[in-house]
Amino acid sequence: SFQYLLTTFEDAGIKPFQFFLMLLTRQELNNHPHVHELLVHSEDLIGAIIKHPSRPYNSAHMVTQLIKGVYVREVRTMASEDNGLHFGALSANMQQLEEFSIEETAQTMKSNAPGLWGLLGILLGEDERLGSNKDVVMSDAEEAVDDYYWDQVEAIELEGFINALTSEGDTVASKRDIHTNRRAAICNIKKVVILSIMMQSTNRKSNALQSIIGIFLQSMHTLQNVVDTLARIGISISTDAIHAAVKSMSAESQNAMRELGQSLLASYAYDNFDVDLKSHLPVAEKSNDSLKHLTSGLMFLLQHGITIDDLKCSEELWRQSALNTQAIEQDLPPRRTWKDLLSIHSESEVTQNLTRRDRFNAWLFLMDLCTHGPEYFHLFKSEIPPPEVIEEIPLQKTSITAAQAMDINNSTVSGNIRAVTELLAQGGIYDPVGSKLESPDISQHVVLIHGDLGTGERLQAAQIQRSIEATPWDRLQHLIFIPGLFHLKMACADAIWRCFLQPLSAREDNTSLMRDVTQLRPRETGIYCSKPGFRRMHVLIGSSGTCRRLDCWRIHVKNKSPAYSSLEEFTASKPVLNELIKMADELVQTYVANYKLQRIRRRPEEEQDVQFENSLLMNKYFLLYEELSYAMNRGDIGRTETCIVAWIPILKAMG
Repeated sequence: SFQYLLTTFEDAGIKPFQFFLMLLTRQELNNHPHVHELLVHSEDLIGAIIKHPSRPYNSAHMVTQLIKGVYVREVRTMASEDNGLHFGALSANMQQLEEFSIEETAQTMKSNAPGLWGLLGILLGEDERLGSNKDVVMSDAEEAVDDYYWDQVEAIELEGFINALTSEGDTVASKRDIHTNRRAAICNIKKVVILSIMMQSTNRKSNALQSIIGIFLQSMHTLQNVVDTLARIGISISTDAIHAAVKSMSAESQNAMRELGQSLLASYAYDNFDVDLKSHLPVAEKSNDSLKHLTSGLMFLLQHGITIDDLKCSEELWRQSALNTQAIEQDLPPRRTWKDLLSIHSESEVTQNLTRRDRFNAWLFLMDLCTHGPEYFHLFKSEIPPPEVIEEIPLQKTSITAAQAMDINNSTVSGNIRAVTELLAQGGIYDPVGSKLESPDISQHVVLIHGDLGTGERLQAAQIQRSIEATPWDRLQHLIFIPGLFHLKMACADAIWRCFLQPLSAREDNTSLMRDVTQLRPRETGIYCSKPGFRRMHVLIGSSGTCRRLDCWRIHVKNKSPAYSSLEEFTASKPVLNELIKMADELVQTYVANYKLQRIRRRPEEEQDVQFENSLLMNKYFLLYEELSYAMNRGDIGRTETCIVAWIPILKAMG
């Protein structure tokens, strides 16, 4: 039959290749079943041609040329404006910068250029058929460097890109899987960079990734020679293009700040930062004074339905202010003491002898067990009800606008006055009496200013000094200071350090926090004794607190039933959630300092256990810090205020 087909072709005067070409090129045969079958098995046909022993020398080259055409079309498709990867430097805006996502770019490239994307994966050592890379053995030093890099990357939160690529998320993965997924993420990033270079070579306007990298290099003060080198190899845009993009975005930002500020619904925040401006050539004057103290600022729109009328209360506040030298005594509000703070969000009832703070502490004890305890308890994590809400602020996305850095040292009272005045000027707000510039009259309105605790003290001093001035603007009547909660959190972490780590006597016994440091951070004991900083203290409080609460579980279980010497053995009894909730309530009343501590300390000295008493206090302070963090993260301003009341005497005692 095969010979019959060949004879038929000869009789018809048609060669076999002409027959196949007609099948594939005739439009009326596009839907013919034989054509469909031929296309389905096209890979087998091409492979047979390449592997044929009698093939011409250049047959493989011919197939490669055909594939090149496919890859060129894919690159041109990706480089088209329709894919949204064009970034015009002269018309650059913040929306382009904020909406750029490497993850979305990778998905766009994979869908528009699947062949080239797969080829790059193979060339970079990625095995897409198996879905993973070959095992790579890393030394301890290489592994430590790798972990440090990813810690830094994950700290800046690249819009979920890393979690999406590494598939880490909330799932529990082995260390080997994590490193494998990280290598896959790096491979994807390399493919995005390579394809971006190809796209820019095809279409100069297709430069989204290069523009983002260029602006990043500018923000990091990268040397111009380095930027120009990266631009020539296609990784960045040129220095001139970077300057044009920065100028365009600066103009847009100034217009946005002015529009926002003159709406009188803007809130401002500022803080100091230092820049070391080292000179390449030594000079005789102030050769050692290279540190420059500057001020940065932010603006954002007040949310949650706030209107201009809500802020139109400057005159009423000044009429009742103690700084008003002409105030009538009857208008002044009664003096408040610290006892008045205790009535903020007072509790209507106490459930099972547990206060609202006790119930939160019991919840955290239970969450620690079901998160970090034996695997059996993980089953209950999703069933644990969250703590009660006292007064929650609805979640709303707030857009932040960065103000221009100011050459002002705000460590003084006069510096803070200048900083506020210039920050308001960037928002288009000026003295309604002494300025000729167009500006809304702010005399009857207030402006909310956010900053650290030092900023609040200096602004308060400025308002005291200027309280005798004639106009509301001159006496800073419009300023209402709002302390930054993050700075409060920093102060709380510092208070814990001053209490449990700074004194030499606090590091001596086996139950001290320093003993936890030697276990959790053995190479950083010296740092924790001197100046650990907020980040280290925050991590230590969380890690040490969790370990201590789990140890409380172990001891409490053993005291209730000596047969269970560990939490792993306790799982053999298959405790249910209600039983664990009851035990968590008992833990709070037994292992956290409360009003009973004073009674314990009045016992005879031979009956006291000082280490146990200190551990109760440490558990209390750690839990209070965790409650403050939880309330801030959830937007529960009511719980935050109750935590502040509890922290006030601690902060005062710690200095």
